[in-house]
Amino acid sequence: MTPREHAIALLEFTRSYTLGLLKDIPEGRYTHQVCPTANHILWVMGHLAGTDAWIAGEVGASKVSVPEAIVKAFGMNSKPSASGNPPVGEVKRAFESSRAALIEWFKSAPDSALKLNLKEKTGGFTTDPIDAMLKIAWHEGLHAGQIAEVRKSLGLPPSM
Repeated sequence: MTPREHAIALLEFTRSYTLGLLKDIPEGRYTHQVCPTANHILWVMGHLAGTDAWIAGEVGASKVSVPEAIVKAFGMNSKPSASGNPPVGEVKRAFESSRAALIEWFKSAPDSALKLNLKEKTGGFTTDPIDAMLKIAWHEGLHAGQIAEVRKSLGLPPSM
């Protein structure tokens, strides 16, 4: 398996796992918080979509876009709130489409695009596009744990 194939497989696995956690949570509970400072599901979904768009911008994947309202509501340093959020449907569409478009770019990008130095552009978060994809998967796994905690607090069974 090439590094590109490995990164794609990890992104697909992580998203599949996250979708499994979400599958039977009613949308009306997407802003439920385990405690007042915890991230809720809608925040996690919007935040992950915004992260995909940020990385896409750094690597030149121009077909990845997320509405500004979502980036503002769920971006870095935002605080989860039960009210004043973009509509659930809009956040779900951004969550799904941003990752699909990013994976599509990653599959079709020329090898030279995968050698782009991103260390300075991303403040040290990632070194190159392959590393970026691996870190996006790690980042989603971190937030998937928060979704698992919401499931527990709602009395739902584990998803796996």
